[in-house]
Amino acid sequence: MSNTSEVAIRVSDVGKMYRLYSKPSDLLRELISRRPLHREHWALQNVNFQVNRGEVVGIIGRNGAGKTTLLRIIAGTLDQTKGKVEVKGRVSAIMVLGTGFNMDLSGRENILLGGLCLGMTHEEVERKAPDIIAFSGLQEFIDSPCKEYSSGMVARLAFSIAASVDPDILIVDEALSTGDMMFNAKSYARMREIAKSGATVLFVTHSLQQIYDLCDKAILLERGTVAAVGEPRTIGYLYEQKVHEEMAALNETATPALQIGEAIENTYRKAEILHADIFHAGTGERTKRFVDGDEYLIRIRVKANEDIAALSVGYDIRTQTGVQVFGFSTGSASQTEAIAAGDVKDFDFRLRSRFNNGSYFVNLGLAENKADGTDPHHYSMIQFVADSIIVEGVTDILFPGLANMDGRFEGSTIAESSSLGKRG
Repeated sequence: MSNTSEVAIRVSDVGKMYRLYSKPSDLLRELISRRPLHREHWALQNVNFQVNRGEVVGIIGRNGAGKTTLLRIIAGTLDQTKGKVEVKGRVSAIMVLGTGFNMDLSGRENILLGGLCLGMTHEEVERKAPDIIAFSGLQEFIDSPCKEYSSGMVARLAFSIAASVDPDILIVDEALSTGDMMFNAKSYARMREIAKSGATVLFVTHSLQQIYDLCDKAILLERGTVAAVGEPRTIGYLYEQKVHEEMAALNETATPALQIGEAIENTYRKAEILHADIFHAGTGERTKRFVDGDEYLIRIRVKANEDIAALSVGYDIRTQTGVQVFGFSTGSASQTEAIAAGDVKDFDFRLRSRFNNGSYFVNLGLAENKADGTDPHHYSMIQFVADSIIVEGVTDILFPGLANMDGRFEGSTIAESSSLGKRG
């Protein structure tokens, strides 16, 4: 991907305000009386960031955070109330599924219509049409009216048209969420190809996996404002933190503390993780290597600042792209652990490594079980330590995937012809 610092998109103090009326007639009454009968709703406020040429940037946030509104403003299909947006280059945007499509026309006719809307010439669209159809995988339906398409088929055609433009900037708003697995894989590959060409990709998603896998950086929107901009893993953890905060609010407990790496977090909490170590179960030595087949001990040291009747301590292990490989806790083991204020306890967890070669991140967590251990899923987070330890998986065995399930070949036999084709 391009490392140039040339700015492709600059968003400066952007805000978008909608006027909300209690009933439709209030708009007319307001125009006549010139008295305000509306209330203001700011979908975006004071949004500032920039995206450099060649970057892949993901925008993440909960429903109603303002993600689609922001993309529409950048794409030029919606005016901002205040602020300034600078976009340099040819933009290809996939927003609402089938935007600009005439659903009574065939897929082939909509390719022409969509291509012209994106700034291609008639000749350019005709030249690219065979590749667009092949990429979409809709050869069998391309001459059928689009009103007969499923939403996933419309999404595939829309993306195929937009991705054929060779844009300077590609904007995608969750248009791939209804696609099938194979088409999604093709789409992500195309997005990477566009980025490697020096173009810029800006897309909205709810998937942390996509953020980790595709993005150079990520933007977290929260209630119409930019909560954070930064490295994808950090933004992903902040997004998860929002979920933990909501759970804490529902349980009427204190906001959980988030710590990333060795950063010091001074927020007061009912209990805190002091540190963690990994030991080789055989030698007792500290290690940061997981050798396939060997046993290890993960020791998490916890200090209580208040009495907690049911404390859950645990860890999970993730890949660099955020895939959770394994996780375990005292709560999932149905062990109720009480801890008194001032106590410091070591919690030991044993596991046998089955990891493939590569780097893995060990995350740590403390939670208070709200059902006194009877329901491990009813808890409120106290502390989450992301990327606490980075370990290397080591194995001499070649296998696809993340974990060695100790698969074996048991041999072959000639099947009796009479048993073939039997139905259960």
